[in-house]
Amino acid sequence: MKLTYLGTAAAEGWPAVFCNCPYCVKAKEKGGKNIRTRSQALVNGNLLIDFPMDSYMHMLQNKLDFSAVEHILFTHSHLDHCSPIDLFFRSEGCYAHNMTSKKAAIYGNAKVKERLDQMILTYGEERYGLGYTVIEPYKPVFVGDYKVTPLKANHMVTEDALVFLIESGGSTLLYLHDTGLPGNEFYEYLSSNKVKADFISYDCTFVSLPGSGGHMGLDTCQTLRENLREIGVVGETTINCVNHFSHNGTLIYDELVPVAKNLGFETSYDGMSVEF
Repeated sequence: MKLTYLGTAAAEGWPAVFCNCPYCVKAKEKGGKNIRTRSQALVNGNLLIDFPMDSYMHMLQNKLDFSAVEHILFTHSHLDHCSPIDLFFRSEGCYAHNMTSKKAAIYGNAKVKERLDQMILTYGEERYGLGYTVIEPYKPVFVGDYKVTPLKANHMVTEDALVFLIESGGSTLLYLHDTGLPGNEFYEYLSSNKVKADFISYDCTFVSLPGSGGHMGLDTCQTLRENLREIGVVGETTINCVNHFSHNGTLIYDELVPVAKNLGFETSYDGMSVEF
């Protein structure tokens, strides 16, 4: 399996759009991997996770064929993960020609469906080849060549925010954004199904600050990793990578890399690809 991080920031981006804090100023000055756009990831070129407002820029920066994406998973309805207006332009004819895949299937919770329904009802589902399936925690779905199990995130009380267990071709990915430390049912599901992860992407929004509420920092990423190690999900060959960073966490990419490495974590950056 190949995972590409298209965007690695929290909602405000880094540097944040209107911010002049020292950490945003420093990121602007240093540039390169210190510049982070809103969170989005691509698996094997045809499975997209989330659709933020930076999706068009991600397509340009990575020279992607977004028409080849056959499946889109949404974690939850927050704007930085679900900004689907550009999906309207997935329309053979005036807006798009010679698309690689004529149709794309969307999977997410009921709140995400509400965000999409008005567009779908207004313009017609067949016009841009989108179908929608409501998915629920701990109920696996088969998405093309992938077995996708939505897991319950600890992120918000107004909807079932989801994180994902994705399995394909003998590889296993745990994609854990956005979430704080998960509840017992999360561990119980992974343990009872004897899940062994090849790659885990950890929410690290708070970076050097203590994790709290619906997000984690380096402290709680370590706690989660050890909890997963105890039940056999994390093994000697598991790649543990932190992702989804807020400028409030203070450490730009250049500063975070050695800190995270010392703790046993890789550090994501926009455009990073990993095969496992």
